[in-house]
Amino acid sequence: MAQGRLPHQDTVNKIYNGGLVQVAVACLIGANFLTNIVEKELDPAGTKYSSTFAVFELFYNICFTIELAVNMYAHWWKPFWASNWNIFDVVVVTIGIVNTINLPLPPAFSMLRMMRAFRVFRLFKRVRSLNKIIVAIVHAVPGVANAFLILAIVMSIYAILAVEFYLELGADCKQVGGDARWLTPRGYCAGFEYFGTFSKSLYSFFQVLTGESWSEAVARPAIFFYYEDPIRAIGGGLFFVSYVLITSFVLTNVVVAVLLDKMVDPETSAATDVRQGLINEAEDTDAAEDSEKPTGDDNTVSNGETFACPTPEDLNVSMNSVNNQVEQLTHVSERMGLELDEFRSEMAALRAQVASMIQCMPEAPDNSRQKLVLHLADATEDVSTRSC
Repeated sequence: MAQGRLPHQDTVNKIYNGGLVQVAVACLIGANFLTNIVEKELDPAGTKYSSTFAVFELFYNICFTIELAVNMYAHWWKPFWASNWNIFDVVVVTIGIVNTINLPLPPAFSMLRMMRAFRVFRLFKRVRSLNKIIVAIVHAVPGVANAFLILAIVMSIYAILAVEFYLELGADCKQVGGDARWLTPRGYCAGFEYFGTFSKSLYSFFQVLTGESWSEAVARPAIFFYYEDPIRAIGGGLFFVSYVLITSFVLTNVVVAVLLDKMVDPETSAATDVRQGLINEAEDTDAAEDSEKPTGDDNTVSNGETFACPTPEDLNVSMNSVNNQVEQLTHVSERMGLELDEFRSEMAALRAQVASMIQCMPEAPDNSRQKLVLHLADATEDVSTRSC
């Protein structure tokens, strides 16, 4: 047994990460989610079938606790806590246990029972296609956040202006002899309800952004209140139309465009770094060769080891060998789940071989060296991004 490993940990790891167990856990999570749906449909108040659904809740809590314990044993200790998904599992399962044993907690903690609905998110860890979507969304967050910030700034500007323009809209609607046309269904004057403060105005413009009754409920009262003043009426129309054009037709589409661009390939940046690194290595070698031509057939690579420059025919054979190693590493990483450190070590050795081949590739009129650099970069791109 390796030092620091628990008894039979490798066997438990292999069984737990096997396809059959993972499918069973995914089905259990789905069944728990469907049970919650049925419960809220048949007994929304929790008074008719509470004992029946309590049995289901106990069963799921026991199953999820056992699954979490096996997971922790299989990935003990650091690999388990290095995964954010495992931390999420610990939180959700712990909340389920707390609800099951009915600990004497403050009333505010009774809301923890709602966390049961979030158990379905654990599917994202086990279903590869769902996991890819979540990873892509996480990678897209920084770019999308910037786009949302611009949208929020524009909304805030219009909200501030609207408070200045329409605060007094129908201010006398509740007074004797006042104009009741500006009274809202909630019994407030339109100006006070929609534009009375910055927060009210900001929410009104969020309503305009979503397109929900914005023209009839928000824009038309503001426009027709100044119907007898054509300049202010036309200005009010342009005010709301310009907001819709800027936000709904431009900025929201910018947000979608940024999201789609980041989700197309969330690993593109890492792959580009690998490609650029190989090209930079070739360019550095070119500069060194211009000042001092290599002598002999042996060259020293970056890690201090010597590498014999092969013939052009041997270069093709080495290139095919690199491709085969890439396919093998990709297959092993998908099927067997290599440890991250071991995987990075394999990748480092592969890149050292690539760098040595680039160093030995002579200049040629048809840019064959540059083609080899790009080809090797493409060959190692998939494995490099996986190691990230």
